[in-house]
This record gives sequence, C-alpha cells and structure tokens, in this order.
Amino acid sequence: MWPAVPTLVSVRPRPAAFAGRDRELAAVAEVLRHRPAAVLVEGAPGMGKTRLLAELAARPEFSRIRVLRGACPQLAEPFPYGPVLEALRSAGNRLGPLSPVAGALQPLLPELADVLPPAPEPLPDAGAQRHRVFRAFRELLIACGPTVLLIDDLHRADPGTGDLLRFLAVDWPPDLGVVATCGTGNSSVRSVPGVHSAQVTLGPLDSAAVSAMACDLLALPRLNADFAAKLHDYTAGIPFVAEETLRALRGVELTESALDRLEVTVALQESVSRQLSALPEASAQLAKAAAVLNVPAELSVLNELAGLAEGEIALSGLLDEVDDNRYGFRHPFARKAVYDGLSAPERKLLHTKAMHLPGQSLSLLAAHAHAAGCVEEWRQYAEEAADEAVAHGDTARAIDLLQAIVAKADEDAVGRLAKKLSDVALRVFRPDVHLTLEKVLEDRPLPPAVHGTIRLALGMLLVRVAGRLEQGRAAVERAVAELADRPELAARGINLLALPFDGLTPLSWHEQWMRRAREVHSGLTDPELRLTLTGDRVATASHIGDGSAWAEFEAMPDTAPSVAERVQLARLWCNLADAQSWSGHLDRTERLVTEGLRRASEAGALYPKGLIEGTEVRLAWFRGKWDGLAEATEDVRTRHPALGAIVMETSLVLGGLAAVRGEFAAARRHLADASAHRPGEGPIPVVLCAASVLIGVHLSTDDVAAACEAADVAVDAARRKGVWVWAASLVPAAAEAYTRADRWHDADAFVEEFARGIEDRDAPLAVAALHAGRAVLTSARAKHLAAATLFDTAVDAYAELPMPYLAAGMRERAARCRLEAGQDGATVALSAAAAAYVQLGATRDAGRCHHVLREHGAWAPSQRGRRGYGRELSPREREVAEMLAEGRTNRQIADGLFLSPRTVEQHVAKVLRKLGARSRTDVARKLPNVPSP
Repeated sequence: MWPAVPTLVSVRPRPAAFAGRDRELAAVAEVLRHRPAAVLVEGAPGMGKTRLLAELAARPEFSRIRVLRGACPQLAEPFPYGPVLEALRSAGNRLGPLSPVAGALQPLLPELADVLPPAPEPLPDAGAQRHRVFRAFRELLIACGPTVLLIDDLHRADPGTGDLLRFLAVDWPPDLGVVATCGTGNSSVRSVPGVHSAQVTLGPLDSAAVSAMACDLLALPRLNADFAAKLHDYTAGIPFVAEETLRALRGVELTESALDRLEVTVALQESVSRQLSALPEASAQLAKAAAVLNVPAELSVLNELAGLAEGEIALSGLLDEVDDNRYGFRHPFARKAVYDGLSAPERKLLHTKAMHLPGQSLSLLAAHAHAAGCVEEWRQYAEEAADEAVAHGDTARAIDLLQAIVAKADEDAVGRLAKKLSDVALRVFRPDVHLTLEKVLEDRPLPPAVHGTIRLALGMLLVRVAGRLEQGRAAVERAVAELADRPELAARGINLLALPFDGLTPLSWHEQWMRRAREVHSGLTDPELRLTLTGDRVATASHIGDGSAWAEFEAMPDTAPSVAERVQLARLWCNLADAQSWSGHLDRTERLVTEGLRRASEAGALYPKGLIEGTEVRLAWFRGKWDGLAEATEDVRTRHPALGAIVMETSLVLGGLAAVRGEFAAARRHLADASAHRPGEGPIPVVLCAASVLIGVHLSTDDVAAACEAADVAVDAARRKGVWVWAASLVPAAAEAYTRADRWHDADAFVEEFARGIEDRDAPLAVAALHAGRAVLTSARAKHLAAATLFDTAVDAYAELPMPYLAAGMRERAARCRLEAGQDGATVALSAAAAAYVQLGATRDAGRCHHVLREHGAWAPSQRGRRGYGRELSPREREVAEMLAEGRTNRQIADGLFLSPRTVEQHVAKVLRKLGARSRTDVARKLPNVPSP
C-alpha cells in the first residue's frame, strides 16, 4: 500500500505595493505622451523592469489607447519575432485599413486571420520575403492607431526581432510608442533618429521604498528603523530580492537576527541557479569560491581559492566590486543561494583550502575549520575569536561563538568555556543562553566551584526573564553557598540579591544582602567587580531616596581602562537614570540617559542599553513630550520582545498615552502587560505606576469597585515592598478611589503611611504626590478652599520637576474646588488648565474643562467675528476627524470631547464633506498629516 502523502498547495500571493519607482514611471509615461516614442529601460536582474512595464500598462492615461505586451523568455532557441508576434496577437479587430502586403503576417498571426488580407504568394528570394514581412509588421502597427508596445527582456530576443526594430527605426510608425527592457549593457538598440526617446537605468531601491514594501506585505503600520536599515542592506535594495525576503518573513518575529536565520526562498534559489548555470565554468568557480569565503576579497585571493590560473580573468556576473579591488556578492541571499547549491565534497574542499589563505579573521577561520570538519582547529579558532570579540565589545558575536563550542566542548574545557559564556551573557539579554547553561548544569559532571560559577550566571540571567524572578534568585543564593571558597565570584551573587527593584520581597530582606555586599567589597581585588558593587550600591541608594548617592556618583571616576570596567560604568549611568527618574530628578535623568546610551553603545553593553531606552521613553512621557512617542515606544518594545523589564516599561507608557486619549480598552491591555495586576512579576516602580494609571481608567468610567480592587493590590504591594518613594504615582489615585467608595480609613491610612515612608528621602516626585494625595482627601471632605490651596502646592511641585500633565491635572482640580466654593474667577485658572491640556494633546481632558466652563458660562465658541474656515477643518472638526480616523464611534467621540451626540453628528457630517471622504473609514486616508491647531 502506498504511504499517505499530504496534498501540498502552493499559493503565490499578490505582488508587493509598487514603491520607489514613481519618478522613473512618470518619466517613461511622459515620453510616451509624445509619440512616436521609444524608451529603453535597463537594469540588472531583479531590479523590477517587468513590474515597471506592468505598472505602465495600468496607468489611466493609457486606458484609451492600445497597449500591447510581449516578452522574450529564456529559451535555447528564441522564436523568430517572438515578442512582437506575442504582442500583436491581442491587437483585436478594430484596425485601420490594411494593404495586401499585411497579408504576409497570415502564417505568423493566425489569431488575426479574420482581419488580415489574404496571404500573398511567397517570394522566391528569402531577403525579399523578409523585407515584405517587415513592411507588413510596420503596416499592422500603423493600423493599430495610437499604440504602446511593451517588450520585456529584449536582450533575449532572436536576431530577427532586433533587425525588425532597426527596420522600424528608419521610418517609425507615427503613433507608436515602444518601451523595451533589457539587462544592463545588453541592448543593441540605443537611439532612434527623429523619435522622442529616452533611456532609463533602474538602480537599487532606497531604504524608504524597501520599508514601504515591508509595511505592505507584512501588514505593518511602520517598520522599526534599525530593522529597516538591516533589511535594506541584506537585500541591497533589489526589488525582487526584497519581495522574496519579505514573503519569507511573514509570521516571523522581526528581531535583529531574523534575517540571519532566513533560508533562501525557492524563487531566489532558482533565480541565482539560472544565473550561475549561464556563466562560463571559470566564472562559476569564482562565484563558488566567493560563497565559501563569505567576505569580499581581492580577485587574486578568489582565483587562488577557485583554483584558477594566475592572471585568468573570470569575474562572475553575480559579483560586484565592493571597494577598491575587493569583490563580493550584491546581497547575502545570493551568497547563500550559491553556497547551498554546492555539494558536500565541494564545500569541504573549498573550506579546507580557505583555512590556509592569508589575512583571514579568527571568526572566519573558525567557520572554515568547522565546515571542513577540523574539530580541534575549530574549537581553538572559535575561542580565540570569542576572546577577541569580548575585547572589542562585540557581545553578540562572542555569545554566538561561545554557545557553539560550549555545546560540543570536552570535559576539561566545558567549565572554562561556560564561565566565559556566562560572563559575557550578562552584558545582553539572550534567552537562548540560559537554556545552554541549564543544559550544561544538567548534563555535565563538574567540580562544585565550576557548578557554582555557571549557576550564578544562570540565576543572574533568569531574574531578567518574565515570570522567573524567584527561580533566578534561588539559583543565585544556592550559587553563593557553592562559591564559599571563591569570594570574588560569590560577591557577584551577593550583590544581585541586594538589588530590591523586582518582585515583592521586602526591602528589609535585601538590606541584609546589602550589608554583606559592603562587607565583601573591601576584600575584592578585581577592579571591574569593585566597580560593579560600587555602582549598584549607588544606584540602589538613589532608588530608595538616599540623597548622598548623587554626591557619591559625582565623585566617581568618569572613565575606566578596560572594556569590562567601561561596561560597569555604562550600567551605573543607566541604572542611576532609572533611579533618578522615579525620584523626580528629571533634569539629571535627561543627562544620564543621553550619556548612558552613548556609553552603553560604545562598550557593547546591550542589556543596559535596552533598559535605558525604556527609561528614555518613560522620561518623555513624564515630561509631556508626546509627539511621536507612541511610535518610538513601540520601536523600543519591538526590538526587545523577550526582555520583560523593557516590555513592562514600554507597556506602561503606551497604557498611559492610551488612557489620555480615552482609549480605555487599549489602556487596560497595555497596563496588564505592565503587570498592573501581578505586582510580583515586574519592577515595582513600573508596577505601581501602571496600577495608578489603571485606577484612573476605572474612575474615568465610574467603575469605582474596579478602581478600589486595583488600588488594594497595588497598596498591598507597596506595603510589602517598603520602598515608599516608588508609590508616588499611586498615592493620589488610590486616595481618589478609596474616598469615592467611602473607604475613608483606608484612604487616610495609606496617605499618612506614605508620608512617614518618605520622610528625609530625596524624592521630589514623592513630595509632590503627597501634596496631591492630601489635597484629594481634603477635597473629598468638601473643604474646597483648603483643598484648592493644597492642589496649588501640588501644581508648583509637579511643574518644578517638570511633569506638565500632572501639573495641569492639579491646576484643574484647584480651579474646580474654587468653583465649588463659589469663586467664579477660578474659570481663568480652569481655562489655563484646558490650554495646557491642548498643548500636550490631551483633548479629552481639555474637553472636560471646556464642559465645566460652559456650565459656568465662561467658555463658548464666539458667534460674532468667528473665523470662516471654508473647506478647511476647524480646530474642533479636526479633533473629531482624528478620533474618527482612530475608529471611534459617535458616542465615544461625544464622551471624549464632552459634547452632545447631536453636536458630534453635525461635526462628523462636516468632516466627511470637507475631506471628500466616502465613509467614516475613509477619513484616515484623507486626513492631512498636520498637527492640530
């Protein structure tokens, strides 16, 4: 019985959006408007010549004229006049008058038998007969009237087609436009006297065009800038390569290594194989040698590896000159395709020869040795290459090399190599590293000290993985015990356990380890380790509000002699930026972020660099710099999808921005990702801040019970942790929830507990929050004027930081308290709050203020001297249009802008009319991309 074979269905999806060729397309179309015309489009394979013809044929200006298309397939023996006959077969029967000479095409065009005259008797002379056929072609093209003839791949045409075009050039049909494509430098037709002509050479697409293709094929709103640049480099901007690569990327997470892991697509493999098979033997050997060598090289080196005679010129059409006398493939996928086509013996032979070529890097020597099956040489070269990469700060390359050799190391070397891997892995977040280390611990019998060393690194990596914090701390604590005889290694574990940022373990537990870290510090001799402990102690002290930490930081050295020490300095700047931002020293944070990013990049400290990028977007959120912030935040999160701390921090920012826009469902989703409901799984400052935003979302929808539930979880977390400066954003939010639920004791107790917790702490944000919390309590007791005074104090405190959105919120609350007390003059302050909201882009908050002002007769659109906007959108109409573009319903717009549904209906009607939009969903496309007034 035959085995069951599953049915396979291969579907070729639609082509990518046409991008990056608008200028060339418009130029060709303009030439064709002035017939007779001839255009030659040149370009290397894959540059999009065929696609250009298709787009040209579809242009609306050619819809009323005849467009005929023919192509020259790659055949061993091309058909006579193949592309012209293929095109004329679809000429149809609406033709002008034809003389008997046109009948010479009857044998060649049976599809037009009904419209062509009868075939004349063949002429005895072959040359005369050929001349008659050429005249017949010309007459038929004239009879077609206004016509555009498109011929693809003219360089593959038979000689007769070239002769025919040269014949036509002598007396070009007056209403004919011809566009022919050919490979670069392959055409024998250059110019046509007396005919409007042009030559277009298609080069690679720019990065913006490749990004546009990516957004279309991958259904993305935008593409991360770093990934876009790498995609452009990998595809060399060649449209065919870019499109095939993007199809292979569907469903793949767009990380930095995604392109490196891609297999060559079938279409790309076939394309390169065709080019390779068409080359002379020597050129093909040169291409194979270049594929094995994997780096651009001089021709003499390639010739030596390919086994070609000295001085033999066999430059492959697949290779380009990269720089002065060095040649390589245009894009990595061409190299991969050639390499994949090599037989196993060919590969092994070429790699063995490549090992003995002069001037090769250690990484390449390791790769050649591995492919050649020379195991001992591979281990030696790979370890040396990893050491070199560490010295140069190339962390990712070092990890790749060490991971490979750790997996196959012998018993004598595995401990040493695993320690090297664990040391360098702590500079970056790579989930696959902790899997490698876990396997080593499970499978290899190692001495206790080596076990402890690897377990320590494993634990230090696991604490960075979402959901594995406690498992990581347990591994570190166990490692510290195993390393009792290795105090310098144990010190690293002790130091990690002293860090209190993540999880609900009380500060008092961490303080025990802080004391141990101070005790071991004096006995350390390793300068990098001493700097690590010092830096972490300073950052931790700053986090918990110890004002002496900043002075100690400023007294520390600004640079260090070794790469390892510079990595630790970069970590310090990044961690201190985080600490200072939560304390409220935002000007200091700005400086630390800028300098920390530079230091981390230069030192190859990729993990701290990712963390400080998260701090950077949160700082922008705090300071009200919201223009483009959502996109920048998505960028950061996309580049670090597996790093829990960054995912949570960016989710907090996205949740906060969504809450301001009134997109409460999106806000709840983002805040859940920030662990607002699970305080034990993330950095506590982020978790408590996310909880405060979530409480505000619930209160905005009058869900007081849900707000109190979120407050209970967060308040309990703050109490268990015991670092009160981190609860700053929670205080006014929880106080508001509890007082609205008449839970007065809970509200008072939490605010006063917070007040005691921040006594003598260097935390201006916490001080502002305490003013705000007490103001909320006073306002809830209807002591309006006293509350207004407290809110004024909070305004000044938040403005000093500066945190303009919170300052505007306090100003609004102060004004509304005074209005409640009968002070109508407070409308001026409320108007100022509304203006501040508008400047920030917080239209929903501004609408709430305007609603209150209308109730007090202090704000209404002027009916006299009103500006006429004509066909432009008014400011209010633009607000409505932006909310329509986001997919909001009329009810959601009304709630967001505090307008009546009837008023919103009128605004929507005006928006649709002014934009010329056919429907609400068409508004996003029609809306001009300019900021609101």
